[in-house]
Amino acid sequence: MLKTEKDRLNYGNILLPPEGYKLEKAVGTSYSLDLEALTAVAITLGIKEETDSELINNPICLLNAIRNISDKILLFCEAGQIKLPQKPSALCLLLEKMVIPVALPKKEKMSRYPAFHPKVWLLQYCNDKGERTYRFIVLSRNLTFDRSWDVSVVLESNQELEAPEKTKPIIDFLQYLNSNISENYKGDKEKKSIIRNLCNELKNVTFDTDSKEFKDFLVMPLGIGRKQYDMNNSALLLDSFHDLVVMSPFLSASTIKNWNSDVKGLKNCSRTLITRKSELGKLKASDVNNFKIFTMKDTIIDGEDSFSDEKTEKQKQDIHAKIYLRRKDSYTEFFLGSMNASYAAVNQNVEMMICLLSQNRYLNSAILLKDLFNGAPENPENPFEESRIEDVLETSEGDEKNKMEQMIKNICRMNGRAAITARNEKFDLSISFDAEDVEEKYSNVYVSPLRSKKEAEFAAEVKIYELDMLQLSEFYTVKVKGENETMERVIMIPTYGLPDDRESAVVNSIVNDKKTFIEYIAFVLGDDYLLTYLEKQKMGESGMFRNSSFGTPAIYEKLLKTALNEPERLQEITYLMNMITDESIIPEEFREIYEMFRKILRLK
Repeated sequence: MLKTEKDRLNYGNILLPPEGYKLEKAVGTSYSLDLEALTAVAITLGIKEETDSELINNPICLLNAIRNISDKILLFCEAGQIKLPQKPSALCLLLEKMVIPVALPKKEKMSRYPAFHPKVWLLQYCNDKGERTYRFIVLSRNLTFDRSWDVSVVLESNQELEAPEKTKPIIDFLQYLNSNISENYKGDKEKKSIIRNLCNELKNVTFDTDSKEFKDFLVMPLGIGRKQYDMNNSALLLDSFHDLVVMSPFLSASTIKNWNSDVKGLKNCSRTLITRKSELGKLKASDVNNFKIFTMKDTIIDGEDSFSDEKTEKQKQDIHAKIYLRRKDSYTEFFLGSMNASYAAVNQNVEMMICLLSQNRYLNSAILLKDLFNGAPENPENPFEESRIEDVLETSEGDEKNKMEQMIKNICRMNGRAAITARNEKFDLSISFDAEDVEEKYSNVYVSPLRSKKEAEFAAEVKIYELDMLQLSEFYTVKVKGENETMERVIMIPTYGLPDDRESAVVNSIVNDKKTFIEYIAFVLGDDYLLTYLEKQKMGESGMFRNSSFGTPAIYEKLLKTALNEPERLQEITYLMNMITDESIIPEEFREIYEMFRKILRLK
């Protein structure tokens, strides 16, 4: 079930549509977001290729993939937790309509903002017959390229089962997401319509574990208001147990201490805690004296990078999975999802967990730990090692980072808004924030458009002048300079006056000559022979449309087949031709063929 080698999953594979189906709608959530990871998802959902496909490096394929899904997918994330891409391409601008930042308000008597922390996907697929199928995914993994160890569960809809009440918490969660779509961003009505339609369609949908080990499940959204699951009153936190396994990268002493209580453990009780070494400094020995504690070995955390060039940026790994196993008598509850074993996760944050119900003969602490440890704990191939509280020193490392994080969270809640003014083929930008004395409080903070190096000191009113069209976006970079490090994040600000032809400019920046135009057409038509030809031939002025046996007849035949079998693909060709402003990019031979083709088939 959780064997670290055998049962490893690929993020992209769990999103891939079933055979014969294509994506119709999708809603995803993540605490942190990497825009480059979102483009990888576009490859998976838009053109049904794995996220590690070489196509992710091809701008033509990315443009087509993003175009295919940009009106079908919504991705919610924590405001201020979007990673700054190393080299933001113009294609990033097309991701705006998919991304919805969530900035939760402070709750009474809280010193920090609660986090929007769930990791979920709800996907709707459709085949040529109009038949729909659904997939619900709960993860501990954010939509990033982080290498840490995570866990996920995938549930498929099952038309033969009738238990729609199991789906009700999913609908409640979607409705909560809908309430967080701000009217300040363009397209808010269309986004809300996607979720409303999904909620209506899910009322008669039942999901299935499709597993003999797990006979039932419970979806548990936390922090969404009166329809939330009350984790404080759950058996996981209140009841006694024979077995308990807690795997959590982040901890609160009070949460662990609750499970450590002598009254919770029944006869021959087994308690295991798996966490990060850096978290052990939060605990006292008396908080965990009934637990066996394991942390990941340094050789695993460093991985192959421990042998790499010192100049190479290190990408360490550690556990990020959140798993809770509780067995009492012959029944086992297996929880997984986004909730850390912390006070904030249980009481304040928005989280998503799922509980899979099993029995002792299928799942208990011994079975789970055998999978995680690659056998016995003393096995040399066990990625974890037993640890003691006494061996860990409490550290203040990360305090500066936390302060910078808090500053960015504050900025995301200052009701930022931006306006664009055109001037002499360039554009001026004005950004305003609802805050007092920000110049003094945020003297080490700078803001800039995502794709521009022009930055300004953070203030109630920010002015940036003479921007190019492809530097205009609702994505902005916030840079916070600390004493020892600098933090950069992408935030979203509602921006008014974005040029209507900005998307056309993005397309023209990618499809900028005849070669790339023909490559795009070949990709849309999906002909392997055309693609192979493009890889092997150097395109001249007239490219593949020179007088040859391959040119005009091949294109005409493929257009005809596409119109009969997949007519929606032709909309992509029309879109491309409408977006291109330089008419010399479109070969005249192709223009004539396509116009004739449209007239014959009476295409709009």
